[in-house]
Amino acid sequence: MKLLKNFICIALMSMAMGACDWYSDPLELVYPGTDLSGNKDDNKESELIKDVEQVLATSADEVWKIAKENVTVYLFFNVEEGKYQMKSTVNPKLVSYEYKTSVNEEENVVLSFAGSDLKTILGDETFVVTNAKISSITCKGQESNTEYVWKRTARSEMDALMTEEEKVESLLASVEEGGGWKIDLVNACYFIFDTEQKTVITKSEREPQNVSGTYSLVLNNEGKVELTLVQSHFETLTKENVLVVTEYNENSITWQGKSNGTSYIMTKVTKAEMDNIKTPEQQLIEKMFAQGWGSGVIRSASDGNFAAYYYVTKDDHTVHFLSYANKTVVRENIVATVTEEGVLTFQKPITVSGSSLSAIKVKEDGVELVGLTAESKLVGNVSYGKDKTSLYKMVDWIKLPGGGQPQFKNARCILSANLEAEYNRVPAFDFPIFEWNGDWTSIVIYADNYYFMLYQGGNMTPIEGTDIIRFNKDAGLAPGYGSDINKVKSDYPNIYGFLFDEDHIIVRSNETPEAGLYVFSISSDSFVYWPQPVFQ
Repeated sequence: MKLLKNFICIALMSMAMGACDWYSDPLELVYPGTDLSGNKDDNKESELIKDVEQVLATSADEVWKIAKENVTVYLFFNVEEGKYQMKSTVNPKLVSYEYKTSVNEEENVVLSFAGSDLKTILGDETFVVTNAKISSITCKGQESNTEYVWKRTARSEMDALMTEEEKVESLLASVEEGGGWKIDLVNACYFIFDTEQKTVITKSEREPQNVSGTYSLVLNNEGKVELTLVQSHFETLTKENVLVVTEYNENSITWQGKSNGTSYIMTKVTKAEMDNIKTPEQQLIEKMFAQGWGSGVIRSASDGNFAAYYYVTKDDHTVHFLSYANKTVVRENIVATVTEEGVLTFQKPITVSGSSLSAIKVKEDGVELVGLTAESKLVGNVSYGKDKTSLYKMVDWIKLPGGGQPQFKNARCILSANLEAEYNRVPAFDFPIFEWNGDWTSIVIYADNYYFMLYQGGNMTPIEGTDIIRFNKDAGLAPGYGSDINKVKSDYPNIYGFLFDEDHIIVRSNETPEAGLYVFSISSDSFVYWPQPVFQ
């Protein structure tokens, strides 16, 4: 029992001694040494230096602060490498040097910073440590005999000291993740700076592809920060690659071109804007979309008969024309560019329905096809409902509920050559049974039964800003008749593929309720024309 009591007593004493961690008390004197650092008799000098360096080694977010009159110096030590970083109110540029340690005759540790500019700043570069606590170090400058008290402080205080170049670079890096900067020119130029790698990506509304280059920031002889861009799209646009800071705030930087003297204002850009950089063509096409003129119909001015159709695709700024005459489809695709404000100019004139067209002029109230003759007119794509009085945009007409559209049947269809053979195989009464059924919102074809192929639902307008139509191949079949769509695919593969694997231009043959219905593919010369509407 006595042995157990002795063991417990020894254990409690060990716990109490273990709790005396010298890091836990910022006021505890670590140097000159106590027995906490071990026996100093065997290698006294190295143990003294070890004690001081244990104090010098702050955490990553702390530094040592030295104040003398109106000057403040900050030091951060890497004791393993024998190096330190320094900033001061005299020179806020972050510099790195080596330091030396030794022990003098009085057995005081001496810190030497020879080769740095500490002597210029404080008047001392050698410091004799008299005591060191976790919170402070007291030492004497050997050159000036000045006594200093170094104090631990937050690293953020040191980091707040910056040169003008560092301030500008910090500002360049202060954008939101994925964001950047832009300078508004005729076509805005965008900048993404990587301040760690000293690289910059530039692009513009005219050339949205990334151009990768490098940059540097220096203080010129006039004390102003210069930004030098190497291999940038900005230089291509302005013939300038060196910009001088004239003023800045947290959201903008004003620069002056070093060679051309032009003033440029650089402003912050969000990630959303960087992800949505648009060429002048894309911007103008979006205006067309907003006005409802991303697509349109060319008709005869005298009788309203269909002659041609156009639609515009934004990303490749291409105008697509489809014209039709005498059972023949002619398709023309022409790239267009903005060479003057509000005008989408074709790379070359094209002939459409007897007119030599060269551009689309976008106005506040619509568009004009430049070169369209008086014999033709540009109109919207509209269609009458079954009541013969209600007029709908085609994108709305195609989605009308059952009974909203007329049927198209009781007459032989006109089809492109690649569809005719299959059409002629369709069983017939007076005509092959291949009909547009507006009552059941379906296209009907006969195989071993009537197949009512539903077409509504899903994304029926796949091309932004246009009324190009996509039939919903997943809509299925109306119940009560043919139920296996594979029968249609097998018997009429070309007709089925045309209807449900391709997108379409759908347009009425003229501007009356009795007009027929054209369905053209946009990816081939295939088409179907149902000439006879039925309104019962």
